[in-house]
Amino acid sequence: MAEDDRGHAGLLAGPALPLRSWLWLPAGAALFAAAVLFGAVASSYGPFTPELGVDAAWGRDRNPVLAAAALAVHYFLGPVGGVILAAAACAALLLRRRPLHAAAFGSITAAGWASSEAGKVLVGRLRPPSRAVHALVSETRPDSFPSGHTALAFALALAVFLVLAHTVRQRWAAGAAGVLFTAAVGLSRVYLGVHYPTDVIGSVLVGTAAMLVWLPVWNRAAGPRLAQALERRQGRPQPGPAGEGGRR
Repeated sequence: MAEDDRGHAGLLAGPALPLRSWLWLPAGAALFAAAVLFGAVASSYGPFTPELGVDAAWGRDRNPVLAAAALAVHYFLGPVGGVILAAAACAALLLRRRPLHAAAFGSITAAGWASSEAGKVLVGRLRPPSRAVHALVSETRPDSFPSGHTALAFALALAVFLVLAHTVRQRWAAGAAGVLFTAAVGLSRVYLGVHYPTDVIGSVLVGTAAMLVWLPVWNRAAGPRLAQALERRQGRPQPGPAGEGGRR
């Protein structure tokens, strides 16, 4: 019986996520607005912006190994690949009887990625001219700002750091790996000639804004309600709060 209770408690235990105050929402909205304004200013220079020189310089003499790696990132970390990665992580957490952790991981990834899609619609920046940068991938839609691939990498890195890393050592490792992962993906987008450097910076800005908005919503509304739904399904009283606490 005690073993069943421990399993039930684990089922209802959620991750200890930061930012519990509703006051973070206006901060996130302000940061998102600033990021969109940043993108609009960058877009106002047109396709032949001064930062085009970075793309053109990298495109003149690409390393075959780096080019292959950048192409691999392009094809395997796109929309389909992103969904598969997030779904695999969520499935692994569900198999470990951690439904709240799975929901938190999936929602953090989705929020970060969705923020980039919203930014693309609002800014509508043209892609770097493919002939000028010798782009390795054809991208013609006006959706350069921000970089969706970089936003997805940043969101996945945050999800791993916030949901999967528990000890101080794990958080240091997840944080360092997340920074390197996000930077590598961002640089690969410029290396391919499909994004400007400011598109990569914008991805981190809108992703951060999305977390400032979503984490209070999860901590105050979505997480507790999901825990209550799981409690009703189990037919037992919940042993404690929906989360294991919260880092402010």
